[in-house]
Amino acid sequence: MKLNITTISNRLIWFITLVFLVLSLTISFALGDADYGAYVLFVCLFGLILCYLVRDQGRITVSFTWMHMYMLLFIGVCYLSSLNALDPSVAMSRSFDIVKIFCMLIVLYMCFQREKSVDSLLKIGMWTGYIVCFYTVYYYGLDYFINVLSSSARIANDALNANTVGLLGANAIVMTVYYMMYDKPRWWNIIALPTLGILAATGSRKALVFVVIGIVLLFVFKSFRSKNIVNSLAKLVAYLSILIIAFIGIILQLPIFSEVLERMSSMVDAFTGTGGDSSAIVRMALVDIGWDLFHQSPIIGVGINNPAVYTYSIFGRENYYLHNNYIELLAGTGVIGVVTYYSMYAYLVYNMIRYHDFHSNEYVMVFILLMSQLVMDMGLVSYESKSTYFYMMLFFIEVQILRAKRKKLHEHTNNLDQGKAVHL
Repeated sequence: MKLNITTISNRLIWFITLVFLVLSLTISFALGDADYGAYVLFVCLFGLILCYLVRDQGRITVSFTWMHMYMLLFIGVCYLSSLNALDPSVAMSRSFDIVKIFCMLIVLYMCFQREKSVDSLLKIGMWTGYIVCFYTVYYYGLDYFINVLSSSARIANDALNANTVGLLGANAIVMTVYYMMYDKPRWWNIIALPTLGILAATGSRKALVFVVIGIVLLFVFKSFRSKNIVNSLAKLVAYLSILIIAFIGIILQLPIFSEVLERMSSMVDAFTGTGGDSSAIVRMALVDIGWDLFHQSPIIGVGINNPAVYTYSIFGRENYYLHNNYIELLAGTGVIGVVTYYSMYAYLVYNMIRYHDFHSNEYVMVFILLMSQLVMDMGLVSYESKSTYFYMMLFFIEVQILRAKRKKLHEHTNNLDQGKAVHL
């Protein structure tokens, strides 16, 4: 009976976490003018706590880790930046949002801290991407998506930001390919195909790049599993040849990707100074604005979320962020904020390399997700998203698992050496 209760509780924790992440991304436009979204998310967290108490028979274990410490430091920097903010109320409001995310992180980590594998967390991230993508189709209507794809346009931002939808879909597709490579075929693998169409409708350049690079890296890591270097190189050449033919020769030639390819071409033109569409030009202008704000207050910034106050006076659009997490934090919180926020990622990257295990399937997938987050932050603002901290927790738990494996291996090796010494 105890085992059944534990199993049921774990499944409920998994399901409620999935629901929480999906709602955290969709509830703002799903409820329309309703203002009780925060209460719905609170109910989800309360449900997680109840399931945790049932599973652990009323015992509460709250661990304070490096992840929590870095997050508390970042919260402190956010409040500090409000002292220099053009609109302190905007900075204080965003700082309190980060406090709420910190509370979310405490509950989620409490539920998953003893996991021996991050597989369940990876699947939560994957299904979150799929559900949000297909809910976006439901929100706009299937006819709308068909018209967008047939007219080589991109979806509006009336619901969730198109780039966010694209990246969520890209994450789901790459993780599905990961499971197809390292697990037996599942019925849900086919969902990746319509999701690729949704990704095309978003027109997200970052999403398409991540799908291509993510899948390539999966095959690269798989190629070098063999101890024979010649065999590994042969596999790598074969895999890359197939991927190049599949992506460039077949998939990218489909009419639905014409908008994405055109936007990528415009982005290159904007960077080289030979042209570019309005989106690429505006983004480059936003980066320049961010640098100007940083120079105004390089230490503590002009206030967290306050770059949106400055961009409103220029573009007349509310909540118009700088489309670059590094520049956004640099402008809003200064050097202190950027160093504090990305210190956690530095910790994660250092330990992922230190305790590397390229023969672990999960390690490969987590490492790709971690590095992609750091790259994608150059084209999006992610520090205020709950899903960002969910993945941060996933990365941290993977580091814990790797460290425990390495420690166990060292203990086993030491025991063997001691045994040999006693025998001699």
